[in-house]
Amino acid sequence: MNRGILSMRWLHLPTFLISVLLVAACGSRSASLESALPTNTPVPTFTATPAGVAPATGGGQVSSQTPSQPAATSVPPAATATPESPMVTIGNVLMNVRGGPGTNYNVIGTASPGQEFLITGKNPGLGDWWQIDYQGRNGWVYGQLVTASNVQTVQVALNIPAPPPPTATPVPPPTPVPQPTQPPAPRFPYSLIDRGSCPVNRQQTFFEGLVYDRNNNPKNGVCVHIAFGGPRNTKCTGCGKPTGNWGFSPFGGRANSGTFVEIFVVNCPGSGWDDPKTRTKDFSNLSPLSEKWSTTIGESVGCVNITFKEN
Repeated sequence: MNRGILSMRWLHLPTFLISVLLVAACGSRSASLESALPTNTPVPTFTATPAGVAPATGGGQVSSQTPSQPAATSVPPAATATPESPMVTIGNVLMNVRGGPGTNYNVIGTASPGQEFLITGKNPGLGDWWQIDYQGRNGWVYGQLVTASNVQTVQVALNIPAPPPPTATPVPPPTPVPQPTQPPAPRFPYSLIDRGSCPVNRQQTFFEGLVYDRNNNPKNGVCVHIAFGGPRNTKCTGCGKPTGNWGFSPFGGRANSGTFVEIFVVNCPGSGWDDPKTRTKDFSNLSPLSEKWSTTIGESVGCVNITFKEN
């Protein structure tokens, strides 16, 4: 009986193996088909949440808190329009920048032609000086030498420095008063004080004059000599003439043109002075006692008022 059972089992073994192979083949084909088909991506769905109800959190609980609103973004205010700044433009010359509104203030710098500076104030009164921002400090420029713009609202500066004290004018040392000096000692005892005049006189050439003492009184007894081409004649004042007068007519008529004549005071002769024949011919001492009056005759003249004075 056991042998019969075993025989039955061996008979059923081929059928079982065929079944197993068929099942394995079908499973392999199904796997191939599944890998060849694309996998569908699930599309998410959204469920509308009622206003004021928070969505469910983990665990299925609903939050009771109200969701916070986003912070409002601040918008900057619009810029307020302001007038243009007051400015000065330097003219065509290099100019001084001073510490205050006036030429009595010290120079703190210079400004070149075409430079521009911000106006920060003006001087009171005439308002002819502008206070400017000069390299971070207050400076002043004269309004007539610059071009200013947008100055309608410029106010009088509040920080104007006090004017510097006036510079003391140096007092020159007193000029020494010139002391009267003694006139140089005269070279001669008599001076020629008047050369007189010599108008034309065609009839006769002559010479006349006077001699005064120190007190301007006519003086007699002074000898006067005339020379032309050498010593010629000596006359005394008051001799046959009014007091202090002398005179010569040495040519007996007209002098030749080109004659050079000299007249001067000399010492009177030592002897025979009273003899009219000899007193005019003593030429022993003709050293001049005065300057010499001289002339060169062109045509006949009559010279008058040739005057000597005692020193």
